[in-house]
Amino acid sequence: MSQSEPQTQSQPTEAADVDREAVIRALESQLAATSKASQPFQHATLAYRLGLAYAEYPTGPLDESLRRALASYDVAASLFDPRFDPIEHARVVNAAGAAHRSLGNIDQAVRLFERAVTLLEPHGRPDERAAALNNLGLARAAQGASLEAIEQFTKAIELFDTTTPDGQRGWVAALLNRGQARVAAGGEEQLRAALDDYSLALPEVDPGETAYHYGLLYFSIGVANMTLATLQPEAATPLLEEAADSFGESLTVFTRTGFPFQHALAKYNLGHAVERLDGVTNLRLALACYEDALAALDTRLHQAQREQAFVSLMRVEERLTSWAPTPGRAHHFVSLVADALPEDRVPLMRDRLLRYLALPEPTRHKALLELALAEYWTGPERARVLIEAELGVLVHLPNEFLQVSLEARLAALRQLSPEDAEVADRALDDAVGAQLGLPQRMFVRDFLYARGWERP
Repeated sequence: MSQSEPQTQSQPTEAADVDREAVIRALESQLAATSKASQPFQHATLAYRLGLAYAEYPTGPLDESLRRALASYDVAASLFDPRFDPIEHARVVNAAGAAHRSLGNIDQAVRLFERAVTLLEPHGRPDERAAALNNLGLARAAQGASLEAIEQFTKAIELFDTTTPDGQRGWVAALLNRGQARVAAGGEEQLRAALDDYSLALPEVDPGETAYHYGLLYFSIGVANMTLATLQPEAATPLLEEAADSFGESLTVFTRTGFPFQHALAKYNLGHAVERLDGVTNLRLALACYEDALAALDTRLHQAQREQAFVSLMRVEERLTSWAPTPGRAHHFVSLVADALPEDRVPLMRDRLLRYLALPEPTRHKALLELALAEYWTGPERARVLIEAELGVLVHLPNEFLQVSLEARLAALRQLSPEDAEVADRALDDAVGAQLGLPQRMFVRDFLYARGWERP
């Protein structure tokens, strides 16, 4: 699956949309009221600011907003004379390059970034020059010119002033970008240099303040180690284990709801890393990861990635059919959870339950029912452990989720034979007693009693 960094766009609230529209309308009014003939510098400044607003606050399709931004930049660039206003002209050209890069016009973006770098070389502040060099590196990387990209990122890294917050952020971004360019260049030397870049950047990234870059750094560390494992088969196991740990850490911020596409990429790559480690437990974890990745990928936007995830899922499922046959994927998942270390059971179950609980009805009930039946299939002791893990997730969620899960469990009990149901009832009762505090135990048992369940 592609490991290139996708563009992401947050979903704005209605209030934010109003604010964005207000900013753009105000700038449009100011521009219209400012004469191009008598106030060219002011007109150019407003056109530049309006272009930034179109690009940064898209109120419709992104491509359309970027083209409107480019039209504004054209106005500004025509009025900022590079002989007398080199810095202002360079800023406009740099912004236009960013818009063209987002539109996929990479060759045009390269030309514009090169122009900005040339203008800023004798005039611009170090951080501004560094930002233009970083942009040029990104465009070169998009062209597949990894070595040229590395050269530009290196120049940017040397220019950023790390004593200022903006300079520090730019420095970290350039290190991350250079690391990714090194991985794209390939070869053991470049991969190890990439890991060095990531190690330099990592201490400067706070997961609370810059969650996206924190997740992307750990994801990139995982990619570099997994690629290095291919080049060094004799050292593959520790490298793959480190890759798996890194992908897992990236998932602490790349959540299914917050960063769905990045979540899918990290899940897929975690699955790929543990699949290569082999063994039934690792294959079951890989299967679960591929399932989660497939569920997170948009059927309209990510068809190629979905096909790749599906192929991987089927490959692992076929291998498990020979090694550890079960009735289905849910049975592999509950076996994975039951065999996990106690401290890992709730996190594993949380990922699966949150995904199921977000489904619409009746799909949600069907998924929860299948999970409950698979848990009882494992036998009374393991079922108790699994129900405890499930309750350990549900007690921290709204009661409505606990209720729909209990409804599915009751439906599962009704599908069992009287003898099996009696054993399953005992496993449920033991799990409720072990996992829940008194008020929660009373709530759950009252809920079950009201629906005809009898305590064993």
